[in-house]
Amino acid sequence: MPINIKKFTLSAIFVTIAYVLSFTKLLHLPFGGSITLFSMMCISLPSYFFGVRYGFMASIAYSLLQLIVDPYIIHPIQLLLDYTIAFSCFGIVGIFGKEEKDFMIGFIVACIIRFLSSSISGYVFFKEYAPEGWNPIVYTVVYNGSYIFIECVLSLIVINIGPVRKLLNKLKATYQDKV
Repeated sequence: MPINIKKFTLSAIFVTIAYVLSFTKLLHLPFGGSITLFSMMCISLPSYFFGVRYGFMASIAYSLLQLIVDPYIIHPIQLLLDYTIAFSCFGIVGIFGKEEKDFMIGFIVACIIRFLSSSISGYVFFKEYAPEGWNPIVYTVVYNGSYIFIECVLSLIVINIGPVRKLLNKLKATYQDKV
């Protein structure tokens, strides 16, 4: 199946927007991870608008950009968990359907996959950073959940603000029907 140039180009625009928004950090944690200005939501849009194929192309491109700009690699498996899986999982959003509620469900599932991937990496590769007296599993779950789920919840709130919802629905209808 050939690539639709308009969908590919629009997906690249969403990658760019997500990438730029990833530099606006509402909170940056000391050992990596941050709450960004809705970059996870933006990287989910190609999958929601155009399907999983474009979603994975976009989210994998985004994961490579994140890897290039701010890499912290100690092991190949950690690279896969903290970069490849943690960001490319947003390509699955389109699997859940074409309705608004489907986008939100897919987005939540992608956030959970990112959380699990980052938490596994945190436990396996960074457990020595757990404060004294903390169980390393609890520490990595709290640490990773503190930024991933906060951005997830903030994104869901923004998605449900009337004008944003209306804009997303209009963009989706426009792009799906005409490209």
